[in-house]
Amino acid sequence: MSQRTLLRAAFRLVLIVAALRALAAIVSRRGNAGDAESDEFSIATFMGGMERVSRATSLRHGRVLACLGGVEIDLREATLAPGGAELVLRACLGGVEVIVSPEWRVVFEGKALAGGVDARVTPESEFAADAPTLRVRALAVLGGVEVINEPDDEDEAAGDAVPGTRDG
Repeated sequence: MSQRTLLRAAFRLVLIVAALRALAAIVSRRGNAGDAESDEFSIATFMGGMERVSRATSLRHGRVLACLGGVEIDLREATLAPGGAELVLRACLGGVEVIVSPEWRVVFEGKALAGGVDARVTPESEFAADAPTLRVRALAVLGGVEVINEPDDEDEAAGDAVPGTRDG
């Protein structure tokens, strides 16, 4: 390979990395709305990660997209709206982990394509009909989505994602 060919390849690589970084900045700026107290939120990460603890007083809706990165959301300090709440979770070459209150009924609908989705929560049958309900729609493509009641003690101490996904 000639020196000129190597220089062209290096230049193309630099352009690709710069374009990806610019795209990541745009996705993060435009795809994020709400804060820890918001009753509706949207989180998007591209080539990065984010952690959020929600303290919403009437959580209604949340949307998460993790592409080439990860998102961890802790909803244990939040209160659901009287009619319940909905989360739409998407992971592409990344992961989403949501920790929910064990007092919430979680209705989980997940699909995976060469990835995994999992809900390790209290079974729906153990709740009264009027229990606070969180509806979750999850899609994982070459990634993972997980909804859990409580993190494992050793996982929380280590700061690692909780293992055990169901392959799609």
